[in-house]
Amino acid sequence: MFARSSLARGLHQCCAKATPSARRGMAAAAINPFHYFVGDASGVKVASRDDNGPTTSLAVVVRGGSRYQPAPGVAQGLAGYAFKNTTKRSALRLQREAELLGGSLSSYLSRENIVLKAKFLRNDLPYFVEALGEVLSKTKFLPYEFNEEIAPALAEELAVYSRDPAAIAYEHAHNVAFHTGLGGHKLSMSPKFTRRVTLLLSPRVPPRPSWRKWTSQFFADVPQGNGISSPATKYFGGENRIYGARGDSLVIAFPGSQGGPSFKAEYIVLSYLLGGQSGTKWNAGTSILSQAVNQMTDVKAVAQHVAYSDAGLLSVTITGPHESLQKAGEEVVKGINSLTTVKAEDMRKAIAQAKFDVLSGAEDRSHGLELVGQSVIASGKAPQVVEVVKALEGVTVSAVQQAAKALLDSRATFTAVGDLHNLPFASDIGLKA
Repeated sequence: MFARSSLARGLHQCCAKATPSARRGMAAAAINPFHYFVGDASGVKVASRDDNGPTTSLAVVVRGGSRYQPAPGVAQGLAGYAFKNTTKRSALRLQREAELLGGSLSSYLSRENIVLKAKFLRNDLPYFVEALGEVLSKTKFLPYEFNEEIAPALAEELAVYSRDPAAIAYEHAHNVAFHTGLGGHKLSMSPKFTRRVTLLLSPRVPPRPSWRKWTSQFFADVPQGNGISSPATKYFGGENRIYGARGDSLVIAFPGSQGGPSFKAEYIVLSYLLGGQSGTKWNAGTSILSQAVNQMTDVKAVAQHVAYSDAGLLSVTITGPHESLQKAGEEVVKGINSLTTVKAEDMRKAIAQAKFDVLSGAEDRSHGLELVGQSVIASGKAPQVVEVVKALEGVTVSAVQQAAKALLDSRATFTAVGDLHNLPFASDIGLKA
């Protein structure tokens, strides 16, 4: 383990020896603290940004989410091994060292990636880069750890999921929309870590020469590989109904925009036009979905758009008592149909809300790191906040109306979870599924 004093000396020396080009990059970062710089260190792509603060967020993004799993359940088990015993450190030692340095370690699983994250004081960067590199390349994968620690935790994850009808409906909406790949269950992942990873330092990191040095040193043992692949995603749409005794939920979804250079900002604006969440406490809000279910007791409808590397999904999740969900679904479908005649005033409101969320999210030390890593893996470029805001500002009423028409012309995805005797079919609420 690195001593705190030796870490500090190493960082100060590295900062003092920064090249003129690196100092110019630091000046640019001071002007635009949300700007990511992208580079390569011994086969590992690195994206970093610096606002000269005292803390750092670090994430390793590995392409290998549930769409890449070789067999059901493998991914979920692999994700559970994060920060367990390695050939150099026990899990207890890793935890104690991180806590002694005032840091925290975490991980999570998504449909396309596994993400290892660390938050810590700025001068402790070398230790945490070493720790994450060690987790990637030196985890022991001991059978007793799986039986005693990981399997019970995974069973609890599934139990929590099984009690959430909205989560079940959303998962099955992916299955109906995409079938395989992105349609697979999220709680699983590929068992291979290779050098097809992205290391993200955000937003408070030392100058670029330091991350090159530490990444090259501590990720040298990550095995070489060609990465893993998955067939191109195709949208299907359709309907699925699942019985559940834990509550009732509907999900209505349509094809959205993929991420990366081909991303279309009008789909984000569409999700904010639909809305469903109020910006004022104790107020229903003025968005389309808020008004659609405002008079219904205990009913909530919320829209979201998620962009993957080669596909997107715009969805509305409706929850509430089963006796109210058919009426709620009808009103939501009417609201979706109204997007083709959206007004300029509503557009300005939606764009302002989207810009605020993008900028406030960029201020968060660790918000959006997976999306940045995913983009760097796919295209070698990091999405810049300034460019996203500019794209939102450039969205026109006609572009939104055309996108809405494309949604309505496509086959919808519809899932219902709960009391199927009382829950509607897609045709009952006016959907073409």
